[in-house]
Amino acid sequence: MPHTGVRGRRRTLIVGLGIVVPGVLVALGSWWWPLQQSAVTVPAKVCHGSLPADAVKSLMPERGAKFQERNAYNFATAGHSQDAMRDWGLGQCLLTGGGVTVEVEYRLLQGGEYTRDDVERDAHQSGSTPLTFGDATGYLDGPGTHLFVDCPGRAGGDELLEISVVVGGKGTDVKDRTVRASAAALAADTARHAAQDIRHCAGAERLPGSAPSMG
Repeated sequence: MPHTGVRGRRRTLIVGLGIVVPGVLVALGSWWWPLQQSAVTVPAKVCHGSLPADAVKSLMPERGAKFQERNAYNFATAGHSQDAMRDWGLGQCLLTGGGVTVEVEYRLLQGGEYTRDDVERDAHQSGSTPLTFGDATGYLDGPGTHLFVDCPGRAGGDELLEISVVVGGKGTDVKDRTVRASAAALAADTARHAAQDIRHCAGAERLPGSAPSMG
């Protein structure tokens, strides 16, 4: 049997260290890198200070790129008359942080453009989950959460106020129940603000103070 000697054992040790050390460095790096990232700090209110941010905080990671609010308009009601806000048929707000994006929108749908029958049909499509929010209804569909509130412009009108929350970005699992529940809760906050404070939809005061029911 050949004798390897000290030199052979040393070579084996060096090769072994060459394998182990990079592995240790990779492990340390994966542990250290998240600690080096900044905390994602979400303010108490978002979308021009109009919506509570509890649901948004649940959708954002703890660390990563800093929180930003961009392209927000037609959310803040201060300084605007009720007559002026009646012309606000669309409001949008983009929230980002830690690689996650949350798009919030309300839109007034004109009579006949999209009806309660359409909502009911889409809520029961394959892959959709129906939502119930008092007199309002809607559905979860992939990354999107949609609620529809009656908001007639005149007696007997059938206009609907659509509320949409779309979640996406790094590491977001739109099938995760916590993500879905948080998105639905944010849609409810948006529906209450848009229907009660901006559009003053008839019957909007009956919207629940809680999150929508799923299923």
